[in-house]
Amino acid sequence: MTSCFVFICQPGDLEIKSLLLATSLKRHLQGDVEYVLAFPEPVQRWGQLSEETLEFVKTLEIRTVSITNRIDENYPIGNKVACLGIETTAEQIVFLDSDILCLRPFSPAEDFPAPFNAKPADLATLTYDLARWQRIYQLFQLPFPDWRFLATVSGELMLPYFNAGVIAVQNGLGFAPVWEECCQKIDAEESITDKRPWLDQLALSVALLKLQLPHHCLEERFNYPVHLKPLPTASHLAPALCHYHWPAVIRREPQLNQLVNDLAHTYPLLKQRLQHSPEWAMLLSPYAFAKSPRRFFAWSERGKTTYSYSRPEAIITGIPRSGTSYLCRLLHTVENCVVINEPIPIYAPLTQHYYPWQVATYYQEVRRDILDGVPVENKVSDSGQVVEDTAVFDARSRYLPKVNRPDFLVATKNTLAYLARLPHLKRVMPEAPIIACVRHPLDTIASWKTTFPHLREARVTEFPVGHLNDPLLSHWQHQRLAEIAATPRESIKRALLWRYLAECILMNAHSLILVRYEQLVVEPKTVLRTLLQHIPHAPPFYTADKMTPSTPRQKREVLDEEDVQAVWDIGGQWARELGYMR
Repeated sequence: MTSCFVFICQPGDLEIKSLLLATSLKRHLQGDVEYVLAFPEPVQRWGQLSEETLEFVKTLEIRTVSITNRIDENYPIGNKVACLGIETTAEQIVFLDSDILCLRPFSPAEDFPAPFNAKPADLATLTYDLARWQRIYQLFQLPFPDWRFLATVSGELMLPYFNAGVIAVQNGLGFAPVWEECCQKIDAEESITDKRPWLDQLALSVALLKLQLPHHCLEERFNYPVHLKPLPTASHLAPALCHYHWPAVIRREPQLNQLVNDLAHTYPLLKQRLQHSPEWAMLLSPYAFAKSPRRFFAWSERGKTTYSYSRPEAIITGIPRSGTSYLCRLLHTVENCVVINEPIPIYAPLTQHYYPWQVATYYQEVRRDILDGVPVENKVSDSGQVVEDTAVFDARSRYLPKVNRPDFLVATKNTLAYLARLPHLKRVMPEAPIIACVRHPLDTIASWKTTFPHLREARVTEFPVGHLNDPLLSHWQHQRLAEIAATPRESIKRALLWRYLAECILMNAHSLILVRYEQLVVEPKTVLRTLLQHIPHAPPFYTADKMTPSTPRQKREVLDEEDVQAVWDIGGQWARELGYMR
């Protein structure tokens, strides 16, 4: 089967994006493939491409055609609809959003086998309002569909709803005019609200049903939403088509940045275009330090090289007041280790009803910003060290950590929020070890009594993540938290809370690295060396700071007999499982 790839080019960002897409496709695809660059008319509205760009496209053996947006020129996304109606002798037309990069070879004939091929939407957001969809299907006198898809990022069950960034259709089916008509009709219907900018995707499923076309749901690898989740680290899992949206996303992904650099140095005009924009020009300056990043090379079946960069990462959690901040400070003193203590951006992803992929992308954004000289937010002292005790100092400020290699370690710490989401974190960051700090329950609860009110009073209804009414918790977790909330005596509430958090750790012990506070303060160097050995590709242990062993802190004098009795009556079994005795 012959295929024709078509994408939009117009002055501005889309020109750069389309040229990057074109050169990446030419680099990886072989065989009977036609390439078409579509530029919208009239030029008074969309602008005129330069002669240099048009000449460059010719040298790439890419055909140019003009298209007209018949939906509404004030709806620029409508330009893509006309792309599927271009004249071509190819048996299949493949439309690609311009903000896509091709990372490896694939076969359009084999991978796009149906008359209609597209990836389901990343999220089910636009399918929640069933009444709107009922009005849409009634508008076309079509039956309400009983078929369902899975949103590819959130995993939610949803109505048929596609991402329109990659669409492959069999030529000659008249798909473009039907899709266009559906867009126009939905757009004109006043009873259907909140249509833009998703009008094209709302109409896409209707057009498919009107034409009664067999469909094939593309996997994520053919429209990978890298703005929502990081690229897989293993080269053999690299997607074929990567949807990045913005140059800042390319910058945080070394594989994408490397590809853009390679293409720019292969094509001087492309490099020149990138240099004209500060956002894009940054991509021409790859991170280069005294020690180069580790690279692993994998040869594809067609002899192309793909790159996989190591990015050492770790997650620090544990029972509150068990030395997590102290561990952060110690690890942060090790050369090329950056530890963010309780970052704010992780909270929103952890409250979403799907896997918190944005926690994983946050790590990449921290790495990118530090390498680009952009200060990051952390709980640091005036000397630039991560605070040792958040009960003493709990303010955040911006600073720029010192690193001398791009593959430095990035770690973040949170206690309650991370403990509530351990399986979710493992899913989105499978290679990042999760370090869980524990401490003798009497010392832990003694610290609770003298520091934070939410721990002293076990306010489980006020936790930002993992609270009593958190819908993402399991049944047993809700049951434990309800017991705590219903208990009037603070000594018992604290013991119940400690038992619950210990359970969270013990139930996931097979995927955790336990750090005991008592060993950490007595043997800090030994503990850090051991931890770094468990973190894939972590930098070697070196620190200019002295790590002086100390004596574990205790405040047991604040505990009364009732506190001690509650700890052993309620949490004794779990304390023993964690290695703590009376």
